[in-house]
Parts: sequence; C-alpha cells; structure tokens
Amino acid sequence: MRLLLPTPLLSILLTLILPTLTLSSPSPQLVSEDLIHLLPHHVLFLRQLNDLQTFSGNLGGVPASPITNSGDSKRPFEVDGSTFTDFKSAAQRSCDNQSNGCSKAANANGGSKGGLKVQDCDKQKQDCNSAQSNAKVQDFNTAVQSQNIGPDPQFPDFDLICEA
Repeated sequence: MRLLLPTPLLSILLTLILPTLTLSSPSPQLVSEDLIHLLPHHVLFLRQLNDLQTFSGNLGGVPASPITNSGDSKRPFEVDGSTFTDFKSAAQRSCDNQSNGCSKAANANGGSKGGLKVQDCDKQKQDCNSAQSNAKVQDFNTAVQSQNIGPDPQFPDFDLICEA
C-alpha cells in the first residue's frame, strides 16, 4: 500500500526544504558565457585548478611536470602519463622528472651547461618537494578563492583579481 502526501502538504514541505538545501551547500556560481555580462561586477567566483604543480623553478630550462586530473576517481592524479592515488606520490614524481631532466641538461656538453651542475638540480628537487608539500591545494575538489584587490592603476576600468 502506497501512501501519498496531499499536494498542499507536499508543496509546503518543498517550500521549506529547498531553500535549506541551497543555503546549506554553497558552491561556485555557474553562469553561461552569454549571460555573464548580466552579473554584478563585484561577484567573485571560485575556480578549480587544472594543474596542481606549484613549483616554478626550471633550471636547465626544464619545468616541473604538471599534476593534472586523470579522470579516474581511483587514481585521480596524473604526471607525464602515469597515474597516482594520492597527491604526495604525484608531486614526488613531478619533482623527480624535473630533476632527471635538469641533470641531463647539466651533464650535456661535458657536464657544464652554462655553469649548471647536478648539485644545483638536487637543490632544486628539494625546493620542488618543499613547495609541493606546502601547496594550499592538493586535490581537484578544492576550489581556489579569488580576492578583488581593487582597480588596476594603469586600467582603472578593470579590477585586479588575485588568488587568495
């Protein structure tokens, strides 16, 4: 035997429940490109990162490999085609790959490419690992909040938006 709620009672319940659900789970506003101009200018959005690699050093012209989303929920982190279950392992691989490329560059031309030494690459690897262990965002579910720091001094019609 199925018990159905009367329509007036059902509409009252929905009226009470839906606002609670929408207020209790804040999420970034999603607006299509053709409607974005209708939003007030003071609205800031959260955005998700596509690359979790935060280290910017690149001795020998070798940047750290990007840490991207593989699309596999069990192994979400991808570095140079290899997938990982956790951020720490992916970050380690990214820094290792950079260090290997840097060492190859240092060993090219008889071991000195513009004064670059393998020891410099080892130091950079430590810096890379440190940057990754201190990264604010270490997953693809955390959004990066932006902060409006005010008008651009050179272009006052535009505001400067920075990641907080």
